[in-house]
Amino acid sequence: MFKETSKTQRMIAAGTAVAVGLYLMILAPTQAMSTLKLALHAVMERLIPLDPDFYTAVPILGATFGIWIILIAFGGALLLVIAYSMYKGSLEARAVGMGVTGIGAVAGMTMFIPWMVLIVSDYSQGPVPGIEAPPADVSLTPPVLWIMAISLVGYFTFLLADKDNIKNKIYKTIIYTGIGVVSGMVFMNAQHGVRYFEFIPEYLNETENLHRYDNPYGNTYTNLDYYDALGLTTISQAQMDNIKADEAIDIIHKDKTVESIVIKKSTPTYNPNTIALFLGGYGNYIASYMMMFMVPFIFLRKRWAYNTILTVTILSMTASYWNAIVRGSFEWVIGGTMSLGLLVFLLIPVFKQFLVDPDEKEEATA
Repeated sequence: MFKETSKTQRMIAAGTAVAVGLYLMILAPTQAMSTLKLALHAVMERLIPLDPDFYTAVPILGATFGIWIILIAFGGALLLVIAYSMYKGSLEARAVGMGVTGIGAVAGMTMFIPWMVLIVSDYSQGPVPGIEAPPADVSLTPPVLWIMAISLVGYFTFLLADKDNIKNKIYKTIIYTGIGVVSGMVFMNAQHGVRYFEFIPEYLNETENLHRYDNPYGNTYTNLDYYDALGLTTISQAQMDNIKADEAIDIIHKDKTVESIVIKKSTPTYNPNTIALFLGGYGNYIASYMMMFMVPFIFLRKRWAYNTILTVTILSMTASYWNAIVRGSFEWVIGGTMSLGLLVFLLIPVFKQFLVDPDEKEEATA
């Protein structure tokens, strides 16, 4: 029944495609850019001068917001192109519409989080001293929030615009909501991973010859062998400017306890944070994008797409739990558990039937 549609449903889907397409193409890019500019001003002016590990947020946000802006603008144009096909009842057009609006919804969610982290969150109580509280009149609703809301309207309109029964529509809503939510969480874990993978402390005190290729302090793959990776997140710019190798300094943990540890070492020691952050960062980027890029194809119940989304979900779960163990951060536990939960839901037959055609037999292998 999910392939059968009424004329009214087709008209609603086509109208939604036009409305959401125009919005994504004309208004959403400006809303995203406005959010980016405000977030960058906040991190540059209020956070980086005192807490050095925020500096990588600048290039990362610039790159990821830029990718999202291009994707949603192209997606908006694509929705206009396929609107007539939706009106004619094309299942493929509905699938594409779900893919475009799914990407828009995840983009809106992941562009909203930096607003909360960089503008709204209060770091004045530590662990790095001196950071001012956010302005009292700061808004909790950034311009980019509309991208998520309007994209979700399109996403569920295209998903449910058929004659399927209510029970099946509830099942579809659950599984396709889960894919989008987990994709967004995985992307935020990726942002966190890349931020600390790319962090090079020596950039902050202008080490001589930093850009030489034989300088291990200036290489993202080797620099953490000389540092306590978690200790770096709790020290101020002033401490960073004066840090000496093998010198123990007092750091304040997030639970307010004080510990004297060596932040910078004179000889390298293999640091597991490097591989954990690399996979938890760039690996999770790929996993997040692939989850949403597979939506049109699993909506058409292609087995290869179903197998792909299983693969990236397992990858994300593994990388996230790996970081939870290495870094001891609850954020990674949440990401790994959400990926695990999605994996379970993908395998449950009542949900799987909406993702892969049970009549499409897998090829036998010798």
